[in-house]
Amino acid sequence: MFGHTHIPLHRFPQIFPVVTSMILVHTVVFVMLLLTGQAENPETWIRYGAVEGWRLAEGDWWRLFTSIFIHPQFLQYFFICFFLYIFGPQLEWLLGRLPFLVLYLGSGIAFYIGIYLFDITGVYSGAGGAIFGFLGVYLYLFVRRSLNYQMGMGFIALTVINLVLNWSLIIPYLFSLACGFVFGAVILHFRNVESE
Repeated sequence: MFGHTHIPLHRFPQIFPVVTSMILVHTVVFVMLLLTGQAENPETWIRYGAVEGWRLAEGDWWRLFTSIFIHPQFLQYFFICFFLYIFGPQLEWLLGRLPFLVLYLGSGIAFYIGIYLFDITGVYSGAGGAIFGFLGVYLYLFVRRSLNYQMGMGFIALTVINLVLNWSLIIPYLFSLACGFVFGAVILHFRNVESE
């Protein structure tokens, strides 16, 4: 399943252009934040497009998109890129490039919609919701028995651990997880129908 890790690095962008592009965009925005000298300041995140519930209510809906790419802390940036590299290529190959991109952005946006709907205060950014969307697709693959038992249980454990670690935001992350699960089910159903 993780055979892409054996692909020479110079060929990776040709084979998985969406994953490569997402990692590149995250990296560019992270470096831009660092160059401000105020990457730890929430006001900087807001200037770059982070989500704050009341700003969405005022009409700043574009923040649902921009906030996905803002990672003010190195560990947050590193883990998002790591998850993209490890879990993204299989989904880009399985779903197709455009559906994969829609999954990534849609799951990320679903998280911030959850923040807004449940009136959770604070300034939020990052692609955690997109990663939960990935997990949703993998859980769907496990439910339909396209993953072996050990791997499926590994994804369940990974999902539960991440939900526990992010307990205060569990409902928005469940939005993203459900988004990925349903999206994966719909896309894979239509791909199977087309191949028959």
